[in-house]
Amino acid sequence: MSPNLNTEKIPLYIQLYHYIKNEIITGRIEPNTKLPSIRQLAAGLNMSRTTIESTYHQLLVEGYIKSEPKVGYFVSTIAINEFAKLKLPSISPGNMEQEKMEHATFYDFRSDYVDREGFDFSLWKKYINKALKSSERFLSYGSYQGEYELRKEIAKYIHQSRGVICSPEQIVVGAGVQSLLNILCAILKPGYDSVGFEEPGFKKGQRVFRDHNFKIIPIRLENDGLDVKCLSESGTKIVYVSPSHQFPMGSTMSINKRIQLLNWAHVNQGIIIEDDYDSELRYFGRPIPSLQGLNNGANVVYLGTFSKILLPSLRISYMVLPQDLLERFKGEISQYNQTSSKIEQIALSLFMKDGLLEKHIRKLRKIYAKKNQLLIDVINKIMGNRVNILGKETGLHILLAVKTHLSSEEIVGRAEQAGVKVIPISHYFMNSTDLHYPLILLSYGGISREHIEPAIKLLCKVWFGCDTTK
Repeated sequence: MSPNLNTEKIPLYIQLYHYIKNEIITGRIEPNTKLPSIRQLAAGLNMSRTTIESTYHQLLVEGYIKSEPKVGYFVSTIAINEFAKLKLPSISPGNMEQEKMEHATFYDFRSDYVDREGFDFSLWKKYINKALKSSERFLSYGSYQGEYELRKEIAKYIHQSRGVICSPEQIVVGAGVQSLLNILCAILKPGYDSVGFEEPGFKKGQRVFRDHNFKIIPIRLENDGLDVKCLSESGTKIVYVSPSHQFPMGSTMSINKRIQLLNWAHVNQGIIIEDDYDSELRYFGRPIPSLQGLNNGANVVYLGTFSKILLPSLRISYMVLPQDLLERFKGEISQYNQTSSKIEQIALSLFMKDGLLEKHIRKLRKIYAKKNQLLIDVINKIMGNRVNILGKETGLHILLAVKTHLSSEEIVGRAEQAGVKVIPISHYFMNSTDLHYPLILLSYGGISREHIEPAIKLLCKVWFGCDTTK
């Protein structure tokens, strides 16, 4: 055994370990071969005994060699690694770069972002530091429902702003709505096997329920909310809705439909999952009160998130459980640890306690109202009557009915080739659609104000052949 060890900045024992391991794997040192003693190998390689001890120890714990007391070290029998023989497909960096160039994104109208000016990172850093002063409490996982201070502030906030009736004990904090839906599915599954979703509706939510083996039933959507008659005929006992700002169509559920839906839940012992994902961002009049508040908290699971009003990367959302589901949650899910950062939960609770969330939301409404109006004005100026604008009074997106013979796929493809990312509404339908014109979702949350006009000019050019030089 005479390894040729180099002088790289790798510990000597690691270099020797790799050499001996390779000799064993390749069969050059056969199974059951006795290795030199630590003293012999140290003398032969002119190394310290500590280096050889460390090498043998690493080989021993990984199973490449075995030790027989008072006899010595022997090579173990190693199974043949069939996977090592497999050839993995190679990826050409050149082709990847070419693909990036072909589909470079200059303007992004997808709904994954929020406005850079809408969040004060330096202020948030102060509240993180303020939270960290209580360092001792961060040595544990914390409450499986989320930190009590935050749940207390959330209960107060959603009662004042959304009319939600609940106590902090009913609130569960989680790392995003999908994380909470996984928890909800776990406590619903024993008694339910299907769930109705608005058609079109929240696709990522559908995916969570489908992964838990729920049957997903599309419920027809009307201008003022989902068709309650269609829901009744479906036979399901659970329905997922976004009544204050339907996603993705942008409509608001009428008070008549709200009462019909609550009556359906009462008569059928059903459960309404109310996703109130961006109700704070309403630019005309006051936000619409929640379904949960209209029913005194019965039969409704209320979902809210800070992703749209703070940061998506913060990963703090919450749900309010009615009493019967709360008992089931405590009995079945209490063995799980909380999923959202304890530090950021405390920071957010302090932020809210100081009244800064309401101040922040007022600032956001001004920013997004201006972007909303700018986008509408630019579309009207550049595209004119080639499109119709829908769902423009709330939230972070509008809908564009594109008056063209092109399909949704062709529209999206042309936009992407030009460097503009848009989302077709057909993406959110479970069944085939019979829309008169393709509908495109344009989210203005993350795109900067100065990028709106050049992006719309590009879309007009690739969709309608507009002369954008004028």
